[in-house]
Order: sequence, then C-alpha cells, then structure tokens
Amino acid sequence: MKKEIKINPKVKDVLKLLAAGAILTTVVLFPGIAAIGPLIEEEQRRRERKEWEKFNLRRLRQVVRRLGKQKEVEITDGIVKITNKGSRKVLKYNLDKMELKRKTDGRWRVIVYDIANLKKFQRELFRDTLKRLKFLRLQKSVYITPFVCDDEIEYLRQVFGIGNEVLVLRVAEIENAQVYKRYFGI
Repeated sequence: MKKEIKINPKVKDVLKLLAAGAILTTVVLFPGIAAIGPLIEEEQRRRERKEWEKFNLRRLRQVVRRLGKQKEVEITDGIVKITNKGSRKVLKYNLDKMELKRKTDGRWRVIVYDIANLKKFQRELFRDTLKRLKFLRLQKSVYITPFVCDDEIEYLRQVFGIGNEVLVLRVAEIENAQVYKRYFGI
C-alpha cells in the first residue's frame, strides 16, 4: 500500500490560503477536539479540510503557532483567521510578480516620496521596487514614468504602509521629454 506524502507547509502557503478565504479550524489542527465556534456547513468543511490535509499536520501546527505569536493570524471561536499584519505580508509575496504595463495616456507620472527614517526598511523596499519596475530616477526621492501606474503605486502604498508619504503627480509636459522617451523606448 502506497503512503501519501504530505507537504511541509510554508508560511507563504498558509497565509495565502487564509487570505483567499480558506477556513482553518482547530478541528483540522487538533483532530478529536470539537470546534468551539459556529458550525461550518458540512460540504464547505469537507472542501476546506481537503485543502489543508495536503500538509504535514505537525508542521502546519508549528507554522500556525508561530504565525499566532507574530500576530499574523488569530484563533477565535475555533477558527484561524488572518490579521491585517498577515494580509500585508501576503501582499509582499506578490511584489516579485508585479510588472508595469506599457500603457500610456500622454501624461508623465512623477513619483515623489519623503519616507521617515523610522520606516527606513519600507523606504528602501519602495525605492528598490521602483527601480525594478524601470522607473527613471530624477533625484534621490523623485522618479518618473510615462506609463499608467496608479494601481501599482497604490498597491505599494498599502503594502509598505506609506500612504501619506508618497505623492503621484500627473503632468502633461516635462522638460527633456525626448531624452526620457528614448530611455523608456517610446
């Protein structure tokens, strides 16, 4: 008889499943213990359990406990829920996949930021992300792009918690536009 191999869950996997709405109950974590909170419909419970059962149970418990200590999940009424801190961490996992679409509307986007030293880590990640997305640096905290990037900048504001410290200017004309157009290949 072939034994099914269980996957060791990663923090990323657990948080993504919880963020996507998958319900993790203490019944899955600790079989034999009844859920304290409201009962979940049987069919939904079966689907959710199948989603979680692919993981090594012992490792899943360890990951959930660690996430609980880090305040990234909380256990209430027998259900493990993702917190705002955990949701922010999930958003960070998506940064590597982020790309700027080469869509223009005839305006330049000038990104100006002044992020306090208390948030030095966020400032450096924000700057690195702008560079990776091929924004052109004009000054230390000023970048430009001819491409529509409003959603991407708002996403970065949310992920890094720097909403008030980043300003996006939409300008029709910019000095030395030909040089910048050449840089961006437009």
